[in-house]
Amino acid sequence: MVEIGRHMPIGLAYLAAQLRADGMHVEIFDSLAWTDDNHVVDPADYTDADRAKIAAHPRWRHLVHWGATWERVEQTLRAGEFDVVGVSCMFTPYYEPAYQLARLTREILPDAKIILGGQHPTVAHHHALTETAFDALVLGEAEANVSAIVRALHTGSGLTDQPGVAFRCKPGLCDCTGPARVHLRPRATFLDDLDSIAPPAVNLLDMSSYDATATLITSRGCPFSCSFCTVHATVGKKFRSRASEKVVDEVEHYVTEHGIRRFFIEDDNFTFDIDRVREICRAIRARGLDVELHLPNGMTVVKLSEELVEDMAGAGFRSLFLGLETTDMARLRKIRKGFTSLAKVRDGAALFTRHGVDVGASLIVGLLGQSTEELVKDSVNLVLAGVRFWTNPFYPIPGSPDFQQCLDAGLIRHETEPALYDQFNFAIGSDRLPPAELYWAWVSTQAMAQWPDYLLEGAERRARGPVSLAEGLERLLAHSTDLFGPDGGLEVPAVPEVLDGNLVHVHRDGCYDAMQHLGDKARPDGLCTFTGDALAAAVSLYTGVAHGSRQLPGKVDGRCVFALSVDDTDPVFESVCATAIAVLRSSLDELADEPALVAE
Repeated sequence: MVEIGRHMPIGLAYLAAQLRADGMHVEIFDSLAWTDDNHVVDPADYTDADRAKIAAHPRWRHLVHWGATWERVEQTLRAGEFDVVGVSCMFTPYYEPAYQLARLTREILPDAKIILGGQHPTVAHHHALTETAFDALVLGEAEANVSAIVRALHTGSGLTDQPGVAFRCKPGLCDCTGPARVHLRPRATFLDDLDSIAPPAVNLLDMSSYDATATLITSRGCPFSCSFCTVHATVGKKFRSRASEKVVDEVEHYVTEHGIRRFFIEDDNFTFDIDRVREICRAIRARGLDVELHLPNGMTVVKLSEELVEDMAGAGFRSLFLGLETTDMARLRKIRKGFTSLAKVRDGAALFTRHGVDVGASLIVGLLGQSTEELVKDSVNLVLAGVRFWTNPFYPIPGSPDFQQCLDAGLIRHETEPALYDQFNFAIGSDRLPPAELYWAWVSTQAMAQWPDYLLEGAERRARGPVSLAEGLERLLAHSTDLFGPDGGLEVPAVPEVLDGNLVHVHRDGCYDAMQHLGDKARPDGLCTFTGDALAAAVSLYTGVAHGSRQLPGKVDGRCVFALSVDDTDPVFESVCATAIAVLRSSLDELADEPALVAE
């Protein structure tokens, strides 16, 4: 089953460790770890931002609440006597629950000081300060000054001398006598010595909530300048790293003290210092640590070598992706990723595959200036190169260069509802693609990524004559048997299992519904729209005829059921499908005359 699992909130654990080292009592409430509380939001409970998202999305009509219910959060707040409550918000599109939490805290603990930290206040302090329940915002990484900020809030000594904070005039925060104003203090200096930071206070977390997996941060900062990225706002461009032995000490601690052998390394640019990576890998092997390592943030192909891959595989690396984003060199230079290429990623993926590491490439669908033909061509190029991949839709991330470009182009405004920047909301589209076209283009590339061999077989089969829906579905079922991972779990959210005419019964664990961890809770009809759309896109690309999908009410033997037919086809998808088929045909025609792809 596709697991949208919860990773350890490692940032909170680091801050808690620093506060505790400075003599304070600290508790961590990880609301997202309460996956048993997940539920579909009742429309009666929609906020204004929720309604805006639902109204703007081309297809989806339901929202899922992830993590602890508000009742559970309220119980936690009432059970404690907290002087200061810190709230983390890492993504601007999800600002609203953070603000709601602040208001709830103010209601229950009127005398507590409430602070907001994370990526959102760092890049959008102007928006965060509109929520009056917050006393102050903490900007950027905060281990160096969080204790001083908390003490100043608790004692009322003021924040005007504290670096890296933003706040509005309020008694106890400043001595201003004139009209209330915003104080925006210069950022604190980035920590150069990451080894001086106290180890994360993971004993404050319920480690059973994280599927026997720990998160590691071995470095901070990224010297690259990708136009879609905003990491520099929080951790800067300078690459700062922990000593190799310190990293392996932490790994060994998790193994011996917690029985954890699976790790996600969440660095922004883990392989920037190749020598350090190899030292870490060799130290893990030297200590005989039998661990499983993953790079969910991916890596670049810069300085990639057979020796590095051997060391990584030998240390226990099991999965990673190579950041590509587009196969067009001119566009790669435009987004400031000219250091990579399709050829380099293809060769790098082959290296890792040869050494038993699960590897793929990432694409962004709908980059600024990109047409439907161009984004489809990216996916087709990877299919023909034999590289596994997945696609993410473009969206403007506040604080990134692309966000400013979207503002300059009039695609968004400063007044645009930030919740609409949700990556999978498709409310914005791009400068070349309206929202619905971007959605269907993304769904189509998802189908290409999930069933690449099916896509190629369909092109060959159409050359011999028309293909029926029944044949397309039968072949889709045959091509779906390899969607199970090595542990028997499903790795994608659209897996057909039983066919009945034009009806597709998907695997119980192979749909969007199953990804949401809803247990026995009620589900509205149409929750799995994305699953049906992905199935329809795949069959359409195989048969050469655009089909639509409709989810039937309820379930049959625990399975979601979809009816596929040409009658339910969205006109926008019909156009996208025709474009995709034409691009594939053209690419196949050109392949025979194309010289071999060679990495520079």
